[in-house]
Amino acid sequence: MNNESKEIDCTQTVKDFPVSSVLFSELEKQPAILGLTITAAVMCLTTVVLYFETFKFIHGHGHLQGIKINKHKVLIMVGLYPLVSCACMLSLVLPRTTMIAELMIAMYMSLCILMFVRLVVDYMGGFKAVCKEMEGESMSFRTPPCCCCCCCPGLRKQTVNRLNLKRVNLMTLQGAVIRPIITVIAMILWADERYILGEDMSPTAASMYINLFGAVSSLVSMWAMTVTFRTLKDRLQDYKIGMKFAALQLTIVVVNIQGSVFQILARYNIPECVRVLSSTVRAYRSNYFLLVLEMLLLMIFARFAFKRKEEIYMSQNAEVNKTDKQPELQTQL
Repeated sequence: MNNESKEIDCTQTVKDFPVSSVLFSELEKQPAILGLTITAAVMCLTTVVLYFETFKFIHGHGHLQGIKINKHKVLIMVGLYPLVSCACMLSLVLPRTTMIAELMIAMYMSLCILMFVRLVVDYMGGFKAVCKEMEGESMSFRTPPCCCCCCCPGLRKQTVNRLNLKRVNLMTLQGAVIRPIITVIAMILWADERYILGEDMSPTAASMYINLFGAVSSLVSMWAMTVTFRTLKDRLQDYKIGMKFAALQLTIVVVNIQGSVFQILARYNIPECVRVLSSTVRAYRSNYFLLVLEMLLLMIFARFAFKRKEEIYMSQNAEVNKTDKQPELQTQL
């Protein structure tokens, strides 16, 4: 009889994310999972506390004299970690919000990519200052995640000028614009039960085409971010720009790659279906448990990259910055 009950329960389709009352009734039968959920809640709260502590520092010391550095860009980027953590925690407690959590995380990551590119350019003093500082130099578009191999011979190095910098900026801007549009479309289709999590590979599923379009947009944004970083990283070493880039890139890679791996495993019933929790539901929950832990670790790493009191960037070109001395960089952790 128990086997029959389990078999009936496990015939649920991937769209059957349980309501919270059903989930908690299951957690009462699994003390270990309940304890893991409580632990995840504590880690999520710790991530939020670390963010507000970093927020307080950046808000008080985030203005660089002589450059229009918008500290809100930094605050938005640092806010990625508590947002992902809270979205995952919300989905762990209210499984029916999984769809909203997925789209919200993807949309916010696109915004953070745009903020990173704008921030790097602001560190240099703006687009005009970058053009003057790097006059005659080149920028390579043959970088990962797109066009990084010999299969892209047409992508030669381009001269650093205002036009090429605007192109890179538009490549990141499209992600911040397209993602909200995709989110609205996906939410409309979800309300009509035409967008179903876990059916990405089905050619008849709307989610496949929406996710494919979103993935291409995200790859282009990441490509532009990498191009900008590689072009300017040598001049901005004192700003720990490498750590800032790594903190953002690691988050994007972890969220996307790890999520894809769990979705693939779910199609092969890994982890195995348990009563009202299908393989897809359990796969998403396992992914979110890991993400809450990873966001805490990445938030700690991001504090060392962003929690700094930084001085003005001083160009080696006297025409850009009319001084000969570079002020000492003061760092506070």
